Amino acid sequence: MATALILWAELGGFALYMRRARIYDGLHLFKRPEPPDLRALGALLRLGMPMAFSLLMEAGLFVAAALAIGRLGADVVASHQIALNVASVTFMLPLGLAMAITVRVGFAVGRGDTRGVRYAGYSGIALTLLTQSFSTALMLGFPHAIAAIYTNNPRVIALAAQLLVLAGIFQFSDGIQVASAGALRGLKDTRVPMFITAFAYWVVGFPLGLYLGFAQGLGARGVWMGLIAGLSMAALLLFARFVRSARALSLVSDGG
Repeated sequence: MATALILWAELGGFALYMRRARIYDGLHLFKRPEPPDLRALGALLRLGMPMAFSLLMEAGLFVAAALAIGRLGADVVASHQIALNVASVTFMLPLGLAMAITVRVGFAVGRGDTRGVRYAGYSGIALTLLTQSFSTALMLGFPHAIAAIYTNNPRVIALAAQLLVLAGIFQFSDGIQVASAGALRGLKDTRVPMFITAFAYWVVGFPLGLYLGFAQGLGARGVWMGLIAGLSMAALLLFARFVRSARALSLVSDGG
């Protein structure tokens, strides 16, 4: 109920802002209702559905990991939840930067500024790595102290500290993958990234996590190692995709 009320309040707040902000005056958003443009809606779906599927692949990976870890007992589940909560909070920084990268890359594409595309993408990814270095340092340096904020159970703290170290390790790959995906969205490149995320998370990450966690007896640590592998694979392939796309855009511009 509280979540629903917050979401409705957000909707009302955004509507009120768009109603009163001068930047939207010329659009007449609340004065001129127009029939839907099916062609524009189709273009949005073609661009947006692969993005939605990519997000589903990533969210589904963590849900599946939680379900797998659920077989290992209450203390292990609690430690997993602590580490995941900390990682989710720190993920907000690279996620916000990725949205900004999408906007800046898109603006550069609109201007026909291929150098600006590269600058926006690479500088955004570099800034993301800088922010991730702080979260990595915290998780690697103070895992027990962070876990103790959530609970006073010594076993849960010890288990959560192990997972927080692993969460600290994947901060860089998680930042690179979300920032690179944001840069690619600015290029309207969403279809190939969808296949990349599906491969990285569900062909590499999750199966490896199950193998290490259960076949090799590493438990939750093995599942998290699978998460590291999946996120690292996604980071490598998405970054390589952006490098290639930006280079191709430059060659087309120079040739033109």
